[in-house]
Amino acid sequence: MTCKDQQVKWLKTMIKQHTQKDAAIASEMCARTARKYLKTNKLPSELKNAYSPREKRHVLYDAWPKIMALLSKSPKLQAKTVLSYLMEKDSDKYKLTHLRSLHRIILEWRRTKGPGKEIIFPQEIRPGRQSQSDFTDMNKLGITIAGQPFPHLLFHFMLPYSRYLSQ
Repeated sequence: MTCKDQQVKWLKTMIKQHTQKDAAIASEMCARTARKYLKTNKLPSELKNAYSPREKRHVLYDAWPKIMALLSKSPKLQAKTVLSYLMEKDSDKYKLTHLRSLHRIILEWRRTKGPGKEIIFPQEIRPGRQSQSDFTDMNKLGITIAGQPFPHLLFHFMLPYSRYLSQ
């Protein structure tokens, strides 16, 4: 949970009458956080985070064109395989510690720009409850009877559970 300026202001007024632990509880923060704000004598809005992952440019973003080329050829490549390829090309720049970041990048690419997932509708076959049928156009074969063309359709009927086939 992040502290707000109002909580720290309340902490500073409560510390005058109560112990540090009680003032922290009243301000809805832990004692360790209260000590930090009392020691620095600054509000949360005045403190700047020393590390922000968004500000740091990641090594893998420089390799994105290479990664895209690999994923466009084979979209089902795993992050470990891609990282092995990158480490083979430039072992000084890429390390095994980049695996989780690469995994996140590839997942995001698959969600937004990757190929669609294959949709499968499983069929549940129940005995005596369903059948399968199909018509086949036989006119293309050019069958004739006594020299006359014989236009017809072939009807297939099947009971899948019993494997009975009728034509």
